[in-house]
Amino acid sequence: MRLLFVADPFEGLDPGHDSTVAMIEAAQSHRHEVWGCTASDVGIGAEGAEASVRQLRVEPAKLDESGRWVVNDHWLDMDAPVLRPLSDFAIVSMRTDPPVDTAYLRATYLLDHVDPTRTVVVNRPSGLRNANEKLYAFHHHDLMPESLVSADRARITEFVNRIGVTVGKPTDGMAGRGILLLRPDDANLASIIELMTDRGRTQIVVQAFIPEVDNGDRRVIVIDGEAVGSVARLATGTDFRCNMAAGANTRADAIDDDVERIVESLSPTLLRDGLWFVGLDVIGGYLSEINVTSPTGIREVHALTGTDVADRYITFLEDLHPRETTVFDD
Repeated sequence: MRLLFVADPFEGLDPGHDSTVAMIEAAQSHRHEVWGCTASDVGIGAEGAEASVRQLRVEPAKLDESGRWVVNDHWLDMDAPVLRPLSDFAIVSMRTDPPVDTAYLRATYLLDHVDPTRTVVVNRPSGLRNANEKLYAFHHHDLMPESLVSADRARITEFVNRIGVTVGKPTDGMAGRGILLLRPDDANLASIIELMTDRGRTQIVVQAFIPEVDNGDRRVIVIDGEAVGSVARLATGTDFRCNMAAGANTRADAIDDDVERIVESLSPTLLRDGLWFVGLDVIGGYLSEINVTSPTGIREVHALTGTDVADRYITFLEDLHPRETTVFDD
């Protein structure tokens, strides 16, 4: 198959960590033709959706004895860009990192023009638009810790005073940015809420703090409605955030009954919305977030548990293409 990855500039990716690079390596090992572009390269021409694309070749990273990914300095080769209709590709993987801003949303609108009888976009563009990574989980409120979304400063203050220690999050954040602990006895609580809500004009998410976070915030990779790998992320030093981008450590994790219960409940919604590759954040048996834009963790799962999630993803794409495109044969 001919595969296209829409991502941030490839030369700037970290090949020892980035999940998109792991996917490209797996696609190569399956002998697929791999191409890449950025979201700004996508447009619409006479033949529908098109992009200025480059064929990619990567030198696979290797695990050393310490479990660290080792990469060559010259790990990436890219051909000169050529303009091609996206219908030339069996699968387009949308892997551009947040923020989900105007440019990101515009790219999803452009990808709506891909011919669905020939090409599958993963994740589905409409699903990417509809699944805000902080708010989408509220469709399954029963799986979450006690939570609130509001811009009302008095409402938020009452929630914090009633619950105790809580976590405040911007609705459009990523990589742990802007996440703060809210404590009833903090003399700065009113100021923090005022800043986070822009004086009551912007909604934020407030969730009960889960003490089990000391055992790790779990990143669970879900492919086609099935949990296929998990890694625990543990905060370091005095920073309570467990995001890898914030410097959290990782350790091996197994898919247990809590994960199976959460994924079983979520799967019908995810599959309905064309969200085939998803990263769940799970803490102490509770669902915290559903990450759909460019979930990471593939390298860490592979290194710590031996599960090759990237290979599972490519095998899934090989099955997805005939499954999805034949729907439109009539």
